[in-house]
Amino acid sequence: MAKVTGVKSVDFKITAYGYGVVNWNGPTSLMGEGGTTVDNHTLPKLRGYSNLSGKIKEETGYKYRKEASDIDFSKTPLYISQNCIRHHLFRDQSYDLHYAKDKNLIDVLASITGLIRGYVVPSSQCKRTSPLLLTDFIDQLGNGNFEQMGRSGSKEKGVDDKGKEVASNSFYSKTTFGDTEYIAYGSISIEQLQFISLDKKFDRASMIIKEGEGEKIAERVEAFIKSLDPSKEPKAIFHKNYVRKGTIFNEGEVGILLDNTAIDILVKETLSMLEELVIKQAKGYMCVDTVEVDYNDSHKMMRIKRNPDQANPEPQQDYAVYFEAQ
Repeated sequence: MAKVTGVKSVDFKITAYGYGVVNWNGPTSLMGEGGTTVDNHTLPKLRGYSNLSGKIKEETGYKYRKEASDIDFSKTPLYISQNCIRHHLFRDQSYDLHYAKDKNLIDVLASITGLIRGYVVPSSQCKRTSPLLLTDFIDQLGNGNFEQMGRSGSKEKGVDDKGKEVASNSFYSKTTFGDTEYIAYGSISIEQLQFISLDKKFDRASMIIKEGEGEKIAERVEAFIKSLDPSKEPKAIFHKNYVRKGTIFNEGEVGILLDNTAIDILVKETLSMLEELVIKQAKGYMCVDTVEVDYNDSHKMMRIKRNPDQANPEPQQDYAVYFEAQ
């Protein structure tokens, strides 16, 4: 059995800088003065953090909370979740999938969302798995601090969930951050990028097609990819039986295969989007500084993280081909 050769994934390391928090975790129960539990402290997302101290009240089994100052940012660093990153990376089309229906899926498929971000349409179970993997952006500086705040305005009594009148508390607190520096990693899977299934056989159809529609869909996808780089001639080739190399029974699928040029255009577009990523929200910001790339033609996943000296910043081979028409 011949092995698949070529660039199997495009891995990358991202370095970013910023200020403040852009991805909050929300109000968190902590221990206040006198051992009471308070719910008016807001925490950012901290990797590995728990608000429980580990101490238990033996009579009741109550688990004591930590105090707001009981944080070690070297052990529980600030991070921006990959979901937040993906939302902002595809922000131009972040809400379009609310309107995706079976009859207009060609508009979704022939877009950066359809080809890179991926999607699921619950009504028909049409879906495309995203070829883009991203890790959380982990802060390296640990410039966190406790900040006490006051709320101006009315100090009138409020009402709790049970309708009982309670005194208004005009004070609250936050764990805030100064300068930040993030490191993250990611990968673009060539196998998932190059093939677009139009077949329900293996429950991964990107859309449901009728007889004779395949070529038109391929033309539409090809035209979109060419619009990203008009100087090149990408190809999106429709066939009724694409078989994954190495299979036992040679069972194939109706689908579209992107050629080397089309894959390269989409890879370069994705890397460009990452290089230009800026997030400004929640009184903070994050901006990508550098993206180091490895055109990975080895069997080692995320080689740029473990063995950066072996990385290929430029492709040494064509992209691997995982499917063949039969």
